[in-house]
Amino acid sequence: MTADLTAKIFHDEDAAREHFQALRWPHGPVCPHCGTVDNATEMKGRTTRPGLFKCKSKECRKPFSATMGTLYERSHIPLHKWLLATHLMCASKKGISAHQLYRMLGFGSYKTAWFMAHRIRAAMTETNPAPIGGAGKVVEVAAKKATSTPTSARRRRTCSARKRPSCHWSSVAAKSGPSTSRT
Repeated sequence: MTADLTAKIFHDEDAAREHFQALRWPHGPVCPHCGTVDNATEMKGRTTRPGLFKCKSKECRKPFSATMGTLYERSHIPLHKWLLATHLMCASKKGISAHQLYRMLGFGSYKTAWFMAHRIRAAMTETNPAPIGGAGKVVEVAAKKATSTPTSARRRRTCSARKRPSCHWSSVAAKSGPSTSRT
């Protein structure tokens, strides 16, 4: 699935909020405090921020929004920029750096892009990753220290690969053997 980067949800705050609400709540608003479904009214007024709902349950009656409990919560960055950054990071094959987000989204500082990139990456990590090798299997790992090949063995390997009979290093390495006193 490809998304058009000029779509309205990536450039208009109201369209982005409506799109996110439709994705998060397909069956109506869900109160994160008490869990009631489709029993909330949208708060409207001059001083009320857009997208704020109030639960109609008698026990709760608390305000909430679609971003509560998500990585977009408590952020001063507009939601349409969050959605665009999330799309760019998820759709890029090799990943995207915070500096590239800074350039593409036109933030005022690199710190903002770095903050967003870290939050998005943290949200994409698995909470309970499966064990390596699958469930119920034991994976054995050799606990041998990885050391580099000794110089004489490297020279012997390159000389014998060339099939030179008069190679000086192969005769020296064959007489002395591999060095085991490396520190």
